[in-house]
Amino acid sequence: MAREILTFQLGNYSNYIGTHWWNIQESSFNYDPNAEPSEIDHSILYREGQTRQRQVTFTPRLLMLDLSGTLKHVPRTGDLYEQPLDPDQIATDNPAELPDIGWESEKVEVIKQQDKPAERHPYQKDLLEASTSSANGEEEAEKDYNFAATVQDWIDYSYTRYHPRSINVIERYTHSREEAQLDTITNGMELWKDYDFQDEFTDRARQYIEECDGCQGFQMLFDCADGFSGVAIKLLEHLQDEYGKATLLFPVFPPKAPTFKSADEPMNHSIRVVNTALAFAQLPDQCSLFVPLSTMGRCWRNVAEPRALPNLLYDPANFYQTSAILASFLETATLRYRLKGSATTGSGAYLSGLCGDLSAHGRKMAAAGLAFPFPLDGKQDLIDFLDQLDGKSLTVQLSPNAVVRKRAVIQSVCARGLPQNRLKRPPTAKSAQRQQAMPAYRCSNVSEMLQFYYSCSLEVSMSHVTSVQSPMPIRQPFPVELFDKRVGFDGFLTDDPLAQAALPYVQSCPALAAIQSSSDLGDGLEALHREVSRIRLAKIPRFAECGLEEVDYKEHIERLLEFKENYDENYEL
Repeated sequence: MAREILTFQLGNYSNYIGTHWWNIQESSFNYDPNAEPSEIDHSILYREGQTRQRQVTFTPRLLMLDLSGTLKHVPRTGDLYEQPLDPDQIATDNPAELPDIGWESEKVEVIKQQDKPAERHPYQKDLLEASTSSANGEEEAEKDYNFAATVQDWIDYSYTRYHPRSINVIERYTHSREEAQLDTITNGMELWKDYDFQDEFTDRARQYIEECDGCQGFQMLFDCADGFSGVAIKLLEHLQDEYGKATLLFPVFPPKAPTFKSADEPMNHSIRVVNTALAFAQLPDQCSLFVPLSTMGRCWRNVAEPRALPNLLYDPANFYQTSAILASFLETATLRYRLKGSATTGSGAYLSGLCGDLSAHGRKMAAAGLAFPFPLDGKQDLIDFLDQLDGKSLTVQLSPNAVVRKRAVIQSVCARGLPQNRLKRPPTAKSAQRQQAMPAYRCSNVSEMLQFYYSCSLEVSMSHVTSVQSPMPIRQPFPVELFDKRVGFDGFLTDDPLAQAALPYVQSCPALAAIQSSSDLGDGLEALHREVSRIRLAKIPRFAECGLEEVDYKEHIERLLEFKENYDENYEL
């Protein structure tokens, strides 16, 4: 049975994350007919189509939104189905001498743009050359593009090619690395009132859904601290009114706080807090579940305390590197509803099943946890590794202002790349005697062993565990420089210098991701409510200028407090 999902990416940092996510997925595509079939059903997030030349395409079922200036050399319709005319190749101002462009030449006025076309990133230049030549591209795969220092925007490292309706640009605002022009949640909501924009965007969503045989719902990434949160809220209202399907949201917070026009530092902080608080107050009514994401520990008033991920080395302020970490979480955590044949295993294989498991008692906000790479030694069995954790948390939190402790946790866990032959010693081996004394030795696969581990280490908790054999592929343009020297080419930890030098880069990586619901998340919501309660709306006129009344503002703050109360301890699992 078809289980298609439509994905939305709203905002610049969301597109950074999404670009990595689609790149990771496409790096796992295997075109060898003799290879083992993939465990992942890629048709859930991708659609098959044809170009006008009848070439088969496989593109993300995706609607992305960003500001003018982010696409650079790529036209709004993408470069897959149509090859745009190169202005440098037009050597005439006479329309009759133009190449065949499908228009009546006498009705065409040629206006030659004086500005030079946007410069392509060297990686994009090589992709273009590879697509127009017979070269196999193996040499380019080993080039060092120094992405971390040279990437100016997400389009620079995008390997994926998109359907013409996927790319959407807000022309009235220009993207700037120094200043966010779409600044307030109310500004984003006002944008939705532009019926030309609204009609075009919702019509493209409708076309995607009508192509589906059994659309199961939506997943959305959106920048939460600026005006894109307002667009997200209005879009969610539309999706709920029109389709009423499950919706999983990922509000994202960049590692560097956006600054806004004509605002000093305290004002910037206050605008971000108000945007976030108003969004969090409205999301519970508009979605099935939302999971805030950031590599920073705190994102309300101050963006601070980068998360320390074992065996990863990254620049905490670098969008290219931090977004790859969050994309690795998404690629792993969403496996639960993206596997082949899993529709026959019950509601857990559906997006609605995951959201329903984690949103009991109105707790529609959950937290993200990630172990990347999974810290298993290259010669260690999983049963021994779990036994030696000794109470330490297996994952690092990737939700801001969130700490999930060990009691009353409901979670969905996905592990990948943990081989079956590394589960435990076979019964005939002499080294198995010590393991056979452990209760976990009765577990016959990775999922069972992780399920048993969580049942022993978390009190009064429930865990749904999914496991797949294939590790996460690591290919350029993913930031291969993230891994420290202890991570071998297969992603497992090693102190053997020969193993470390076998290949220059990590080729694949085991990972584990968890989406967790816990009463502990109420602390972060309480802190957000405390911050927004200190702000006087009258001192930030840009909200009132877009129609936010004081009475509505206070009502939203009250709704945020009521939402926080869902996480109080008077509820029982």
